[in-house]
Amino acid sequence: MRIRCRQDSAGFTLVELLVVIAIIGILIALLLPAVQAAREAARRMQCSNNLKQIGLALHGYNTAYGAFPTAASSQQKSGWSWGFAWCIHTMAFAEQDTLYNMLDKTGEHGGSQRQTGLCYGGRNSTNGQTYNDYNMYNGRLLAGADLPYLFCPSSPLPQFVLTLIEIPGPAGFPSPTYTAITGAADHQTAAPSTSRWEGIKSQGGVLLPHKYTPIRDITDGLSNTVVIGEQSGWCIDQNGGNRDCRSDYSHSFAMGALPLGNSDDRWYNTTTARYHINFRTFNADGVGFHYSFNRPIQSAHPGGAQMLMADGSVHFFEESLDLQVFYDLCNRDDGQTHEF
Repeated sequence: MRIRCRQDSAGFTLVELLVVIAIIGILIALLLPAVQAAREAARRMQCSNNLKQIGLALHGYNTAYGAFPTAASSQQKSGWSWGFAWCIHTMAFAEQDTLYNMLDKTGEHGGSQRQTGLCYGGRNSTNGQTYNDYNMYNGRLLAGADLPYLFCPSSPLPQFVLTLIEIPGPAGFPSPTYTAITGAADHQTAAPSTSRWEGIKSQGGVLLPHKYTPIRDITDGLSNTVVIGEQSGWCIDQNGGNRDCRSDYSHSFAMGALPLGNSDDRWYNTTTARYHINFRTFNADGVGFHYSFNRPIQSAHPGGAQMLMADGSVHFFEESLDLQVFYDLCNRDDGQTHEF
């Protein structure tokens, strides 16, 4: 009698297992870019919604006061009386009216310079000591403020700045990834800065320092004029390092300007369009100096940046957009219009 032994299945061989792992790896590699693209699309949509909310706030302000707000205001006092930026002026129309109503708008609670715009700080050139002079009252109110509509969710930049100021509460103050565009470098009002700061300054846009712009002054049409642009990505210095080149200069969304005629003519949270979209060279003229007027419109989104138009619509401007066309869109009254 012959006895036969039954052999059980040996399962996967090592080669088969490696093939399966390789196939899974390929599928993940194929799927991952799609997942990342979907996430970026969602973040870009949220960024667009942020700008739409800002647009609604600007138009709410216009309805209430008959003009668009100033981009950077002062306390109109002698000396160093810093005021607010457009981000503060529109808060009451961006569902932040409770916080806005609590703010000191007169400088009553300011430091020796009587400012409202939160903070002025630096290092004394004569004795090397660090000094800060800021509105402690407003600082306590704005420390750690949750204002997501001012920050692009795709941005790798820090969401809070001035983290070393000794104000009770959460550290830091919101730093926006959106800036007012005061016009383009080719506008008839554009001129090199005559102060110790660098860059070309224009007042050919919609949101302007110390001025309120009625709709009638936007003669190129609301749909043909840019108001706000993105600054949500890094600039790159000569060593290849990432540099934050937002126009609040790490002084937060609150900082505005000093009174007209002051030798320090910085306009925080504003820029004059000088370079093409997604220009990132930090050491370029008017960009990399500590206070410059031409910090570029650039974003963390691949291929371009988002813009808010004066009519409240939002468009994605590709980085290949002709520079002259970009200039035309940043000026409110140069007679040049472009369709999307």
